[in-house]
Amino acid sequence: MLGPVFDPGLLRAVSSDPGGLDAALLLCEEAGLVEEAAHAGDEERMRGAKARRWRFTQALMQEVAYQSLLVRRRAELHGRAGRAILAAVGGQPERLEDLEALGHHLSLAGEKLEGARYLMAGGDRARRVYANDDAVRHYERVLALLQDSPDGLRERLAACERLGELLRPLGRRDQALKRFEDALREHERLGDRVAQARLSRKIGGLYWDAGDRERALGRFQAGLALLAGEVSGEIELAHLYQEMGRLAFRSGDNPRAIEWAERALEHTTALAGAGGPDAVERDSAVAEVAAHTHNTLGVALARTGRLAEALQHIERSVSVAEAHDLLQAACRGYTNLGVLYSAVDPQRAIETSVRGLETAKRIGDLALQSRLQTNLAVAYCALTDRCEAEGMVAAQTAVEIDRQLGQLDHLAVPLIVLGQIQQCHGEAESALRCYQEALVLVEGGGEPQLLFPCYDGLAMIHLDRGNVAEAEAYMQKAQAVCDQFGLDPDSLAVLPFLD
Repeated sequence: MLGPVFDPGLLRAVSSDPGGLDAALLLCEEAGLVEEAAHAGDEERMRGAKARRWRFTQALMQEVAYQSLLVRRRAELHGRAGRAILAAVGGQPERLEDLEALGHHLSLAGEKLEGARYLMAGGDRARRVYANDDAVRHYERVLALLQDSPDGLRERLAACERLGELLRPLGRRDQALKRFEDALREHERLGDRVAQARLSRKIGGLYWDAGDRERALGRFQAGLALLAGEVSGEIELAHLYQEMGRLAFRSGDNPRAIEWAERALEHTTALAGAGGPDAVERDSAVAEVAAHTHNTLGVALARTGRLAEALQHIERSVSVAEAHDLLQAACRGYTNLGVLYSAVDPQRAIETSVRGLETAKRIGDLALQSRLQTNLAVAYCALTDRCEAEGMVAAQTAVEIDRQLGQLDHLAVPLIVLGQIQQCHGEAESALRCYQEALVLVEGGGEPQLLFPCYDGLAMIHLDRGNVAEAEAYMQKAQAVCDQFGLDPDSLAVLPFLD
């Protein structure tokens, strides 16, 4: 009932004969049924069985013992175990293992909703320390436990949404989409417009990752429409303004991107100064949108030639994100700082990208790892003599990650970088394939920072091969991109890929 490894103190709390427990444990040890869970020191041995942890020598023995109990007796003992754990921690469980144990015992004691709340708290705690697999497991248990519980709707919706947020960076986009859409349908039924807008934004982000910008835009616009006149949706409104700014930037409309981002910052500035009982939770939420907004504003300013202002905003983004332990937002800042520093401080560009990659690995975000590997590939090849040894490997790693995730919105970037590296090393045929694959991905989206290097790279390959007409055609396309979006070709070469 307590599991294959158990604490005799907890066993004593649920036992009907606590006085005879130590002797019974020693008898079971002599019979080979149980053993110490870990080697005890001399001091612990002198204190006897009471201070030792135990485990069954075979899992089957624990299962047989458990199944021999009547169902009613099992539920009673699980309830006792839950209450004993709560008493031992003074009613305030904090450790992940205590939260998980409480969720397990109370749910099996027939207290499903209370058990689910402890499992939810365990998932939240695991998530805070980026133990993503543990967090996913806890949220999935909550959903299974409350599947038919009308009283657990609030917890079920929260678990569904948090699960979707975790599945996205793990590359399980289809599963994340299902969780978000399930939650969205329930919020539509309940009439919660702010929650609907929030989920529309998150679904839009999934479409963005898959390269479907039209559907992403539709979701963002739907979110904005839902928030018309909703005074409680100010934070979500700022998020959506930021997303609209980011989309405008990636589409080459930098003035519009700046306008959206500034509107988002106005909202976050007002919200940051507001008080109230939910100030702590709101401050973290405000910090998240502020970090992303400073980032979006920074990259748009960089594209318009205002590099000093751009650096200030993106550095501010990172400092806000780090102060609130928002490491995914911080990684986006590291990605863009790596690009901007390459123009002013090459060594710092590499250090920032390495720092970002280490952080992305620590939090288990594969999508961010791809972006930072791409940055490192550019930095190693443009700024050091480590291009062939490390730059090419980093670019290939980024391509593999994006293919694995189906991250079509970003795949073109490492393909272009890999093509540029191969072109520099005389591997024209391999470079040609990379550019052509990237061009298929980006021509429909019309993003200048991706179109220009594709056209430029293809022009140079054809020029080297003596295909003057084809080279000139691609050169004209590259120039047309710059003319259409009012960009300097040199700026696209110096600051190649911003996000």
